[in-house]
Amino acid sequence: MTVRPETGRRCVFIDFDGTFADHGIAPGAHGEAVRRARENGHVVLLCTGRPASIVAPEVAALFDGVVTSAGAHVRVGEEVLRDDRFPEDLARRTTELLLEARAVFALEAPEAMYCTPGLAESIREHVRAAEAPASGSIGRGPQDILDAVRTPDDLPERSFAKVSVWESPVPVEQVAAQLGEAIGALPNSISADGLHSGELHLAAIDKADGVRQVAAHLGFGIEATVGIGDGMNDVGMLRATGTAVGIEGAAPAVLEAATFVVPGPSGHGIVAAFERLGMI
Repeated sequence: MTVRPETGRRCVFIDFDGTFADHGIAPGAHGEAVRRARENGHVVLLCTGRPASIVAPEVAALFDGVVTSAGAHVRVGEEVLRDDRFPEDLARRTTELLLEARAVFALEAPEAMYCTPGLAESIREHVRAAEAPASGSIGRGPQDILDAVRTPDDLPERSFAKVSVWESPVPVEQVAAQLGEAIGALPNSISADGLHSGELHLAAIDKADGVRQVAAHLGFGIEATVGIGDGMNDVGMLRATGTAVGIEGAAPAVLEAATFVVPGPSGHGIVAAFERLGMI
């Protein structure tokens, strides 16, 4: 039987960075809102661009499941529904191209973050500089990333779902173009010294794929689904769900896809969204 919104039950997909948490640390009020929503019969999943390896166990435990690596990896309960990765030859070419460009990058996999030594040291510096999480908050910020970092000698042989490029003299769009149509690019910023950052991902995969797969698996009609997010990689998810919730200050494309808008983590936007939807 397909679950419709008139039953009152909803299946919710929440982005992590900038939506559920700021800099990897979520307010306790967001954790409590998820707990209450689930007690009331709703299904709530994390839907993030992060790989599962850098989602803190205490964060993952709040949810009924996780859609990670921007849709490439999907888990509901203890069942893994999807684990898509770069094909072996394409993965090797991608890694070798980035190494030749002297980029600082990480290969994101569900089991680990495979990094260049330069990125590993940069993350360690972030951890040393980071303030201690506030009492009652959830997650440990950069420490959650550092715990997943591995620096193998055979980096081009590693299996991964997505690439995070922290610093590159070559724009990520140019790297993607060299690799072919199978690879998509999501550029971030350009630093003062001209270095580029962003992500490389399988072009055929989006968070929206995870939404549709989970909804079908659990028997929810799309009209009973809710997406909450703030980033450009959330646009597909927001367009795919029955109700789309954007975050104040998000990019125009995110706000255009949103049914309504709530504050970010510091304003406890997840609480506001759940209250407006009658979930808590």
